[in-house]
Amino acid sequence: MSNDSILSVSKLTKSFGRLDVLRGIDLDVTEGEVIALIGASGSGKSTFLRCVNRLETPTSGTIRFRGTECTAANINSVRKEIGMVFQRFNLFPHLTALQNVTIAPLRVLGQSEAQADKEGMEMLERVKLTSKAHNFPGELSGGQQQRVAIARALALKPAVMLFDEPTSALDPELVGEVLEVMKDLATEGRTMLVATHEMGFASEVADRVLFLDEGVILEQGPPSALLVNPREERTRAFLSRILS
Repeated sequence: MSNDSILSVSKLTKSFGRLDVLRGIDLDVTEGEVIALIGASGSGKSTFLRCVNRLETPTSGTIRFRGTECTAANINSVRKEIGMVFQRFNLFPHLTALQNVTIAPLRVLGQSEAQADKEGMEMLERVKLTSKAHNFPGELSGGQQQRVAIARALALKPAVMLFDEPTSALDPELVGEVLEVMKDLATEGRTMLVATHEMGFASEVADRVLFLDEGVILEQGPPSALLVNPREERTRAFLSRILS
């Protein structure tokens, strides 16, 4: 792990039975860096993010956050530091937007209701949804629900944010509002790992793009290089399909 890395992954593998989904991932993430993970469905992007957040237990390898190995024993402290936004919004349907945002600070951080509500409204303001604070998820559009999910992840003040295809479940006209919030987070200097098919977002926001193929990082580099003139034929084939 390099001295300036906030997150370090070494020789990470993950198998489901005989299926090897991750086959030796090595990655150092610098604090404040925005990394876009691209690749075909089934390349291992989602599994990789879920291993980083310990939602999946790696088969082998290590994940270190600020020098400390992430294990089953410290899983709760890890998840407070590494927030995650999923493809599907996973909001509690019986709770309002504000209640969805405050539930973790109340239960995990032990905040008072007044403090949680105050900070919850601040989180909703960051995603431009204070007017929907008392609406239930069923009363919100998909884009609004995903922005609530981002606010919920931010509520624990994580040092690293993971985004697993956050726009893939949205109608095309709703994608922009979610990407706009994510761009704002990137400009704040937040460390982000984003699995995405939005090449425009990757090109504009990412410091580094990783192309995953069959469970390995086939190549990586700045978006100006990898997205414009990739070295690997497999990367070129993927980009020609997705950009056509």
